[in-house]
Amino acid sequence: MAGVLYIFPHPDDESFGPAPVIARQRRAGHEVHLLTLTRGEATSQREKFGYSKEQMAGVRFREMQEVARVLDLTSMEVLELPDGELDRMDPLKLEAIVRRKIEEVEPVVVVTYYTHGISGHLDHLVTHAVVKRVFCAIRAEGSPFPKRLALFTLDAEPKGRPAHLRGTPREQIDCIVPVNENDLELGRRALAAYETYRDIVEQHRPMDTVADGVCFVFFREPKSPPVDDLFSGLEGR
Repeated sequence: MAGVLYIFPHPDDESFGPAPVIARQRRAGHEVHLLTLTRGEATSQREKFGYSKEQMAGVRFREMQEVARVLDLTSMEVLELPDGELDRMDPLKLEAIVRRKIEEVEPVVVVTYYTHGISGHLDHLVTHAVVKRVFCAIRAEGSPFPKRLALFTLDAEPKGRPAHLRGTPREQIDCIVPVNENDLELGRRALAAYETYRDIVEQHRPMDTVADGVCFVFFREPKSPPVDDLFSGLEGR
């Protein structure tokens, strides 16, 4: 079976939307790897609990270990880059980190945020740019892996999602992965692992926004109509 590498800047990025797809992929026997660049220590949620940044980093890392168990991830690596400050880092250093991970797991598909980062968070935007540059460089060198860059997004139709989150027009979406109730339930369980975000999860109900399918844009691979699997069309490539 094929492998996929999800690259996100923060703990919970993998669960606020993509988690049901991860559950579906693991059920199908695919290898699913996760690279998280920070431990999310700068979140304002820590103030509610009176945590220092160091304490919050430890809590969120433990929450992620439960997520890895719930979603049965093949592997998970959580780095300690500065949360909220990725835009201040040397981009070449970030690119080297991402490239190392891609070369380590040799995924068929790499997944990260779409161009607008959904929430517009600077760390989301930096991660998108870095991953895209590395993907382009590796492909230009003729490497067989990865074969596709898939960018997670939301459908532009509101469907009850929070107003501050951006979506993508349906005509620009290349893949809508259907998920069943078991996948959605695993997504809810993954979100429940983030106890420090319980009020936000209950308020926004992220799984409701992806119940009709999880959306992706394929970098430089327009699909019309959209396909229903991140590996679709890659056979023999």
